[in-house]
Amino acid sequence: KEVLGSKKIELPKKLAKRYPAYELYLYGEGSYAEEHKILPLTGIPVLFLPGNAGSYKQVRSIGSIALRKAEDIDFKYHFDFFSVNFNEELVALYGGTLQKQTKFVHECIKTILKLYKGQEFAPKSVAIIGHSMGGLVARALLTLKNFKQDLINLLITQATPHVAPVMPLDRFITDFYMTVNNYWILNARHINLTTLSVAGGFRDYQVRSGLTFLPKLSHHTSALSVVTSAVPKTWVSTDHLSIVWCKQLQLTTIRAFFDLIDADTKQITENPKKKLSVLNHHFIRHPAKHFEENPAIISDLTGI
Repeated sequence: KEVLGSKKIELPKKLAKRYPAYELYLYGEGSYAEEHKILPLTGIPVLFLPGNAGSYKQVRSIGSIALRKAEDIDFKYHFDFFSVNFNEELVALYGGTLQKQTKFVHECIKTILKLYKGQEFAPKSVAIIGHSMGGLVARALLTLKNFKQDLINLLITQATPHVAPVMPLDRFITDFYMTVNNYWILNARHINLTTLSVAGGFRDYQVRSGLTFLPKLSHHTSALSVVTSAVPKTWVSTDHLSIVWCKQLQLTTIRAFFDLIDADTKQITENPKKKLSVLNHHFIRHPAKHFEENPAIISDLTGI
């Protein structure tokens, strides 16, 4: 029986009452969706954050490709894709809810990790994919007083205007940007979060590529910035929305995710050098190949 859809994750009552407009979903399709109606989970958690007026359903493209890849390797490893419903708020036009979204995402991360409680290879952190303003919300997590940085093991942003708002229409937006960017500049030496920013290129009329680049603040910073038209095996520019479902780009992203898995922990590696090497390999250097510690031993990726 083919079932396509997302399972709504039940949030603690206090949390649901505090954020009545927001929801958390687990993406699923086919037998995976049937099997995961009953928790707990056993995979590797990835959280998708939609952007301005974005839908939690936009996780479908990358979630589906990840599922196909997991099927190809008989579910030796698999990813659980979660998505936040921000009620399609227009945060690029009104920044008054950005802080609220950030705090909700923090609670979602803690809720997600509890779903793996008691599992042999239970994760201690999540990977985050943020589209547009969702990427900025992810970076803002680090500014929260009670946030532990090691709750995020990897951040990939797609068409996110990191440098400045596209349209600074109100003080909420400009203050939010100032808080986030100042924090990242002042704490550059202490931020160990591996971050990849992907720009759509000339077809993205909403967010120009210059706004998406993360500055390398110090030699400690693990940050990469690329444009889709320069990504191996992608080679095309994407508009602001299609960057979420561009198949070539999502294939590259999923190849990287699977190469980031630590065979011992069955979760994404905690080694920052390995993470940066894998991202460099897939998004800058080698097209559609497995990442290997020894560059001389590179085999074709089967399945996708």
